[in-house]
Amino acid sequence: MVRRKTLGVLAAVLVLCMSGDLLACGEKFLMGGRGTRFQRAKSARAASVLIYAEPASPLAAVLKKSKVESVLKLEGHRTTKVQSLDQLSTIIAAGHFDVILTGNDVSPNVQRLVAADPKAATVLAVDTIGKDQSLLQVIDKAVADRDLKLKRAVRSS
Repeated sequence: MVRRKTLGVLAAVLVLCMSGDLLACGEKFLMGGRGTRFQRAKSARAASVLIYAEPASPLAAVLKKSKVESVLKLEGHRTTKVQSLDQLSTIIAAGHFDVILTGNDVSPNVQRLVAADPKAATVLAVDTIGKDQSLLQVIDKAVADRDLKLKRAVRSS
């Protein structure tokens, strides 16, 4: 019984001594007992993103300036970039993509190109994304909507 009390007191002293080390840590975010917050929803999945921007288009300059490809790769998305309509039609026929990012001016043409495929990718015009929306949030929502649409198509057939 005395050994248990001594062991309990020793454990309490050890815990109190160790808490000072936690407070001395330079990174206060990593304090013991605090949780971390993640920016993306747990349901978000990595998407296969096709970026269509002709070199002379204003969208190409915006994408280069904002480093969209590197941001998407950091979030785990796979990106492919094409610069002509011929390349776009070839790669759509050969590959499987979840989202196609385009400029507002060419979005209807791309929409017509993918409309024939029942498993077509979601076409997002970058110009129409609102200022209060993040591109990553819009891509995550488009992927979730596309997955839901594909599940419904499988169930109905």
